[in-house]
Amino acid sequence: MSQLRKYLRAIKNNFGRSVLPIAAAAFMVLTPSDFVAHRSGDAKLDRAIEKANSEFTAAMKTGNAAVIAAPYSESAVFIAIDGSCIQGRNEIERLYRARFERSGVASSTKINSKRLVVDGELAYESGNAEIESLREGKLSIDRGRFLTVWQSQADGEWKILRNVVLP
Repeated sequence: MSQLRKYLRAIKNNFGRSVLPIAAAAFMVLTPSDFVAHRSGDAKLDRAIEKANSEFTAAMKTGNAAVIAAPYSESAVFIAIDGSCIQGRNEIERLYRARFERSGVASSTKINSKRLVVDGELAYESGNAEIESLREGKLSIDRGRFLTVWQSQADGEWKILRNVVLP
């Protein structure tokens, strides 16, 4: 893992934090699965991920944008499937409110968290998700992959720093 730290540190120093999710995605795709675990060994991180994913699936069915935004840090960035970036917890909450107003709530939501890599104060979770909704009387299924970058906070809790939705 020290090579990963050197690699990410070099990217961070040269290009800033905005490139970090891309580097993490490349690392996760190229890393053999025996280096990756579904459990981190950090009970607070594991609970934060389980709670956020569980609450997301429930909140998508009830339209509760505040619950969806709660695990994000104040300076978090959400990168949508079209590449647009939304910065800040409040803006992310506003994004989901607008989604619910435009498309309604989900009839079903599934999150499959497949990999988790921890590197110091950062953790990289990847997987795929599926959201089913009724739109104009027709079933619509949105599927995609995700990369979520978690960051340990000063109090030891974990918050989402970056969330990238991938096709």
